[in-house]
Amino acid sequence: MRPEEPRRGADHNVMREVNRSLVLALVKEGGPVSRASIARSTTLAKPTVSAIVDELIADGLVREIGPGTTAVSGGRPPILLEFNARSQLVVGAHIGARRTTVAIGDAAGEEIARREQPTPRDDPGEALRLVAAEVRAAIADAALPTAKLAAVGAVLPGMTDFHTGVCLLAPNLGWRDVPVRDILAAELDAPVYVHNAGQAAAVAENLEGAGERVGDLALLYAGTGLSAGVLSDGRVFHGVGGTAGEIGHNAVPGNEEPCNCGKVGCLETVASGPAIVRAARRALDDGGVSSLSALASFDTRDVAAAARAGDALAVSVIAEVGTRLGLAASWLINAYNPALVVVGGGLAAIGDLLLDPLRAAVARHALAPALRGVEIRPSVLGPDAEVRGAVLLALQYSETYYRVVFRA
Repeated sequence: MRPEEPRRGADHNVMREVNRSLVLALVKEGGPVSRASIARSTTLAKPTVSAIVDELIADGLVREIGPGTTAVSGGRPPILLEFNARSQLVVGAHIGARRTTVAIGDAAGEEIARREQPTPRDDPGEALRLVAAEVRAAIADAALPTAKLAAVGAVLPGMTDFHTGVCLLAPNLGWRDVPVRDILAAELDAPVYVHNAGQAAAVAENLEGAGERVGDLALLYAGTGLSAGVLSDGRVFHGVGGTAGEIGHNAVPGNEEPCNCGKVGCLETVASGPAIVRAARRALDDGGVSSLSALASFDTRDVAAAARAGDALAVSVIAEVGTRLGLAASWLINAYNPALVVVGGGLAAIGDLLLDPLRAAVARHALAPALRGVEIRPSVLGPDAEVRGAVLLALQYSETYYRVVFRA
């Protein structure tokens, strides 16, 4: 889009905002810069640039940092401008099945403060009040009382309607039809944007992790539950109702395991962290021999540790779950034809014991044309992916200028 001088008429305010946004983007991405260099880069008239810059300085978004180098032709040195990253704050909140993490970032996305608490179970109101309290405490930790809270990204392990900001169903939290956006917006007096964990992790991995800014990416999020985040041309694919990505609740023929969502046979029941534990216990009950039998209780990490130590039962259990995750990944590849599949969530940390059977299952089940050139990589960000995704989503929504490359 070519910048234009503001015109009279109905579109005057729109074009004025576009020009303001363009100037802000140039300062943010290319600073330090002078007013004259902005005018040359945008073809805007110098008086227009000066008026916009003065407005941005008054709003605290841009600041003058002193004179630059004098041009060869002489004249007064230009006054250089830079973006004031501490002029605004964004919040990322990951409400996990066990822990709630709140991170505060500045207007450039740099993390300033972080706080973490156990997630209250089965009480959405208490959990969201905790988020708000942790946000206020983290902002106090950041010691930036004059900074503006520009946006909040809230991420949950369940089905969310992005358009309404409602958590429709989060079985591992015990939530149903919770107006997350409205509650947090009232508590924090800021715009709130709600996503599921897979979508947030996909954004984070795409911008800062394994995704390398690949435009068409699918992230298979395997942890306590199972979901996916899909990026199409760098944008989160939400679906018409905002619930895209709930691959874990597709039914697997022959599976009779009850799911926390209320249905029976969901893929999540046989391809998740709890599925690993259930499969290991069943194998032990059937007479299997394993070092796990010496433990009074065990979790997914214990099974993974036993597998790494060469425990045959644990290796077999993890391989079977990896195979089922590979089936899920093949569905994503066949349906969306991504250039890259990232495996995220807690199970990605298991490594090749899980990923090798996953890749083998993909090779068996994905269509050859869709599979051509697709890479499958583990998460780089690990447990930070969800909260970093929440921060990055909040940052993207807080940026009103039209030149944002990635917009979820």
